Amino acid sequence: MDHEQKEAALLDGATGWQVFRYLTLPHLARPIAVVMMIETIFMLSVFAEIFVTTGGGPGYESTNLAFLIFAQALMQFDVGVASAGGLIAVILANIVAFFLIRAIGKNLVA
Repeated sequence: MDHEQKEAALLDGATGWQVFRYLTLPHLARPIAVVMMIETIFMLSVFAEIFVTTGGGPGYESTNLAFLIFAQALMQFDVGVASAGGLIAVILANIVAFFLIRAIGKNLVA
């Protein structure tokens, strides 16, 4: 965003919120999409921190998908459900990556 664009918007009577919404936020769309994709995939892979600190408890309060797959396979000896959970995790990561890559691709200027 150019300083001139911001100055022109303010001279035209735009509020600070409008400058942020229509000038700043569109320029941040690509970095926000990249961070969301990376963090979503990272959250699917967080396991050791939950296992060491809380053990997935109390109850299921700190359980994420990776820990739930572990608990099903190795604690409850239900490999079939754990396998299905792993497949869901991979599909979920691919869906998130697909939509965020599309969002980034739309914003590219040739």
